[in-house]
Amino acid sequence: MSTWMRIQFFAFFFTWATFISDWAPIFTERGFDSSRVGLAITVSLVTRALAVVLLFPLVNRFVPLGTMLKALPWLCLAGALAFLPHTGFTALVVLSAVFGVLYPTAMPALETTASLGAQRGSLVYGPTRMWGSAGFIVGAGVDGAVQQLFGTPALLLVFIGGIAAMAVTALLPLGDAQVAAQRSGSLGSWGPLFTRPVFVLALAVSVLVQSSHAAYYTFGTLHAARLGAAPVVVAALLIIAPLGELVVFRVTGSFAERWSLAALMGTAVAGSVVRWVLWALVPSVPLLLVSQVLHGLTFGMLQVGFVQTLRRQVSPGLVAPAQGLYNALGTGVGTAVMTVIAGHWFDSSPLLAFAAMIACALAAVPLTLALARRERVDGADHSPLSVM
Repeated sequence: MSTWMRIQFFAFFFTWATFISDWAPIFTERGFDSSRVGLAITVSLVTRALAVVLLFPLVNRFVPLGTMLKALPWLCLAGALAFLPHTGFTALVVLSAVFGVLYPTAMPALETTASLGAQRGSLVYGPTRMWGSAGFIVGAGVDGAVQQLFGTPALLLVFIGGIAAMAVTALLPLGDAQVAAQRSGSLGSWGPLFTRPVFVLALAVSVLVQSSHAAYYTFGTLHAARLGAAPVVVAALLIIAPLGELVVFRVTGSFAERWSLAALMGTAVAGSVVRWVLWALVPSVPLLLVSQVLHGLTFGMLQVGFVQTLRRQVSPGLVAPAQGLYNALGTGVGTAVMTVIAGHWFDSSPLLAFAAMIACALAAVPLTLALARRERVDGADHSPLSVM
């Protein structure tokens, strides 16, 4: 199972590098202004949030996880191919809405599978997930070379090629029949997720830390360019971050199960505060480059902490909706809200935009302390939730 997951993580995040960094430029090149491209992306964020929190676990109630994992990449490939013809703005919005349902759903589907595999001892999460970081690094490097040689429009072909590779390799055997057969519980069975204070607190911390990345994701490269960074330096800025992730995912296999959830997530919170303070107060390209290694804590350690939360607190039948909540609230709704806040201030004052990210990360501090207290109260009781 570990080999299958490594291949899928690598292939998905290879394409994610294009989707995160170059999706807007691809369609700007077609003559759409930034406001229209931004609206299309916002629509896809909304449909993405609805898909990962509702549609994914609901479909998984009727369709086994293994079947979903084989079918979803082919649906994503069909959606990606639909972007090849040049269309008008209305068609772009419609395609973005549909694609927002399909493609980003692959992330919680893969994370759910990896979490279930970790619960069953079929894989170790960190060393397996680091292949996703490696895929992102390779994807960013390939994108840079292709853009330099053939121009921005060619990046869509790279993206489609990556999705095709993901679809073909998904047909290989998963390697764990019980995980492949897993289905999520009904809507009525989700209630126990909110009766465990440890899970609720860990989810809240995760949402705040994930949301604090909004200014970086949307305006990070623009901020570096305005500070005088050359294009090659901006590319390095994007590559250093997943390198930090890769290191964290590689080393956490040796201690993640021994650390408390509060320790894992507290490390992510502390890294976030330090990182955004540097981005807000030190407008220096060399220091921003150095600060990118903190992505290993702000994203990587947080991811490890939440997977440990699922392993210790959530039964297999509730992992899909729990993972859906994590993605919908953190990288979906929360990031969208903080993007609006950052966008309001960024042009007039990057300091204020990143100060908002600091405030978001700081809001997670009391929740992390509460998580530590609750873990002490619960003691050694890490029994997972039962599915009704």
